Amino acid sequence: MELIAKGTFYRDVAAYTNRYLLQAVFDAMHNVENAKSVALVHNIKKLRKYKNLYRIKVADDYRIGLIIRKHTVWFVRFGHRSAFYKYFP
Repeated sequence: MELIAKGTFYRDVAAYTNRYLLQAVFDAMHNVENAKSVALVHNIKKLRKYKNLYRIKVADDYRIGLIIRKHTVWFVRFGHRSAFYKYFP
């Protein structure tokens, strides 16, 4: 799959300094890149009411927001679950 990270995703990730959390984000991105289909990505879930919006659960309390269209994946947002759903979608 082709990966595209938006500026909001970069800003969200840059706000965190925890090395283990950032490694978990990197691992999730690597997992998405190597997956042949959406079903093979670990901890991914489709958001209700939206056609192509997904979230990946990272480190229990953090989420990555994705838009998936055909073979292109946009990484849109990253954050703690308490604030994540305020900004995504």
